[in-house]
Amino acid sequence: MSVDSVERWTWSRSGIWSTVRAAVFGDRTGLAIFLASACLFAVCWRTSVFINDSYALANGLYSLSNGRLVLTEAVYGPGLETPGVRTYGGELLSRNYGVIVLSMPFLWAIDALGNVVAPRIGVLALWSLALLALVVQVGHLTRRRWVRVLGSGGVLVAFAANVALAEPLAAKSHLHALQLFHLTVAAFGPVLLYRLLGHVHTPRVGLLGALLFALGTPLAFWATVPKRHVVTATVVLGIAYALYRSRVHADGAVVENPLAFRALAYALVGLYAWVHAPEALLLGTCLAAADVGTADDNSPRTLAVLTAAFAVSLVPFFITNTLIADSPLRPPRLLAATGATGETTAASGGGTAARNGVESPFAPLADALETALSPLTLLVGELVLGFETALRQPGDIFHAYVRSGSSPDVLNRSNEEAVNLSVLESAPILAAVTALVPTIRRWWPRASLPDRTLSATRVVDCFAVLAAVGFALLYATRLPVHAQVTARYLFVLFPLGVYGVLRLPPVRETLTGHWRLFCWTLAACVFVGGQLVVVAVALGAAGLGEAFQLHALLSLSAAAPLGLWALAGRSEGRYGQLGAVLLALATSAALLFTCLAAVEYYPVGGAQALPIVRTVGDLLPLA
Repeated sequence: MSVDSVERWTWSRSGIWSTVRAAVFGDRTGLAIFLASACLFAVCWRTSVFINDSYALANGLYSLSNGRLVLTEAVYGPGLETPGVRTYGGELLSRNYGVIVLSMPFLWAIDALGNVVAPRIGVLALWSLALLALVVQVGHLTRRRWVRVLGSGGVLVAFAANVALAEPLAAKSHLHALQLFHLTVAAFGPVLLYRLLGHVHTPRVGLLGALLFALGTPLAFWATVPKRHVVTATVVLGIAYALYRSRVHADGAVVENPLAFRALAYALVGLYAWVHAPEALLLGTCLAAADVGTADDNSPRTLAVLTAAFAVSLVPFFITNTLIADSPLRPPRLLAATGATGETTAASGGGTAARNGVESPFAPLADALETALSPLTLLVGELVLGFETALRQPGDIFHAYVRSGSSPDVLNRSNEEAVNLSVLESAPILAAVTALVPTIRRWWPRASLPDRTLSATRVVDCFAVLAAVGFALLYATRLPVHAQVTARYLFVLFPLGVYGVLRLPPVRETLTGHWRLFCWTLAACVFVGGQLVVVAVALGAAGLGEAFQLHALLSLSAAAPLGLWALAGRSEGRYGQLGAVLLALATSAALLFTCLAAVEYYPVGGAQALPIVRTVGDLLPLA
């Protein structure tokens, strides 16, 4: 091969990789954020079942790997009838079939890797390679060779230490495939927030947003748990990003038409219906209200493209429904709730086909319309009921969003320990949302009636508000519950809250103007203040419930002054420095809880993926 041929081949490979990186991660910083997130989530990874709901998904993946959609064998858990499993037509059904199907490639990869090395060593090798790639990316970004040299040495030492402490994995590969899928999806959440805020403001704001989302919320806690919550968060951020790009000049590495980004937003909703249809319906409603109602182009051709993209994205959802229940429009999870007979209330209620014995020629059309609109009718009913519940029971809303420990409804029913945190206790950084008050006060005197069409930034703001309010109302009737740990049913409020906080000028200007002070304070709070928290838990917490409440009070102690500072709406001089310190304190409170939860509070039989984490937990018997 000639030198020219080698150069052309190298340039071609480099060009392809640059295109892929630009399309998936945005730039080198986005790739570094993805790798850093994945490495952090692996530290919190428990390779055994954390929540009983995971049994249904793991058994569902096992059945699918053997060619069946219905559950056939209880490889995981005490039996097939575990939380999340429903009966329909005499068959047992799992949930979130989109997650199960999309986890299949991870199962194949794990099985293939298991033919080469032991599963435990394979996991450690993957984590070490990701950490090494992160070191290389950071070295390129900082343009410091010593970062790559010292970092590579540290990775080698960490890999050797983990291998020396390694023990065989207890669970089978189906559970690990589900966990790796969720880890990967969760790692894209901070990347999407970085890209969105980077376009709306600056790359530095985007990077700070990714940092707040990854460290200042329970993202790392739930990233490897087979639950839909991190998938929902990433999908919502993907919709918001696509919606923004649909209203600006497209300069993507692959997509060059803004309409394609607009269609992508609707396609994400359709794909998410494969995971959780009710939430997808809510997201689709919020998207249509924010987009179609404010777009400058709603021509028949444009709407046809959006409809086609949405319809195509629903094909996996329709196929799954048809294979299980012989109905493409009725999700298995909703069908399962009707009972073992498979007879729905619509089927037994008579419908509109025949009323008073008179057959109408338009009856089939009316029945089809009623069937198509019934999910939307149910959604509206749920939202209205949620609003009424919030008015009737403000105490429950307070316990769900502000202070949960004092509510008897959120106590763990097995041992009466308050091991559930509210939204604010889980992410005290959200207290900075009070900066909305001075922002509105400054904006209101010069406000005018807005045009029907909204800019790219405003339409994302509109979608974020609608989605946040929609999810809050959807789950208002079910909150607070006793087994959500960190308000997991409201998890989507964390990325939307971080986005909203950084859209407020006082917070954004403080972080961009004093980002070094923020980072140094965060490091000091974690590495120095973290030791004080460990001592406080060891000496003052008699059990897991008391440890959780100590973290809850710590978070509220950080949230209260942050909220007061943000309410002042000032970011200049000393005010900005004070704000940076308070933002770092709030972020560190959430991060310390995540670290101790991973290391100590939920060891689950020493099932941490990284043996070093298990060893540290054994040395710190706290709660």
